[in-house]
Amino acid sequence: MEKSKKTSIIIVNYNSRPYLEICLQSLLANTLSPYEILIIDNHSKDDSALFLEKIKDPRIRVYINNSNVGYSKACNQGLVEATGDYFVTMNPDVVVPEGWLTRLLYHLEVNPRTLIVGPKSLEFGGSRWTGPLSFSSRLPAADRKFARLYHRMSEPAKFLSGCLLLFDRRLLRCVGFFDENLILGGDNFDLSLRVRRAGYELRIAKDLLIRHVIHGSFRNSDPQENERLATASWKYFYRKWERELKEYGWKRLFEDEFPVFPGEETFRVLPVFPGGVKR
Repeated sequence: MEKSKKTSIIIVNYNSRPYLEICLQSLLANTLSPYEILIIDNHSKDDSALFLEKIKDPRIRVYINNSNVGYSKACNQGLVEATGDYFVTMNPDVVVPEGWLTRLLYHLEVNPRTLIVGPKSLEFGGSRWTGPLSFSSRLPAADRKFARLYHRMSEPAKFLSGCLLLFDRRLLRCVGFFDENLILGGDNFDLSLRVRRAGYELRIAKDLLIRHVIHGSFRNSDPQENERLATASWKYFYRKWERELKEYGWKRLFEDEFPVFPGEETFRVLPVFPGGVKR
């Protein structure tokens, strides 16, 4: 991996100012590789705009949309504006530990069939669950333990949560951008299926642990509007993947160990705990 290569970190924000502030603090303190941060604000109704206006750091670029264009379209907006060789799309309610990006980049570089890499998380179930290992509830200490025990270890997965994804321009060439019809929900499952259908892998970095609040922006948003957007998004997802869902079912596509698409091998599956697969 060339040290001169830069990563563009794209954060889509909506009513998440308290989480966004902590997220940026963790990025600025713990990112070692060359990077830029692009924040796409989807017309937040909280004090996000006031907070973003005060940012003067040259590493951070801010884009304020005049309406809530949805998560996928905002991600694509960031990808178009990004100047990096690598890309990270992440939620504003994520906290990263020291050296997080270097570890993710390693797994992407040494696995040529892999198009997207994601981390382990303290809050996820299913394949990204941290497993029955005793560790501190404090992220820095827990992450150090995982980094030591699972140094440079990763494994293929059937899907990755969209809270933090690393990829490069191969994803855009081979699979394309985020589907903008998925305005709130389903985007990670859609992208995961598209990558696997194209004959490539998703991979989880076992040596990286993050913290994710999960749906932090929902807590300061109109629940009826959230429900409306999520319902429309998932209806579209089920229409788009109707044939595959009928043929294989949700469990076969995303949860069990059996391959679905040509070239896939048997997956390692952890118990769906805690939280399970969210949809």
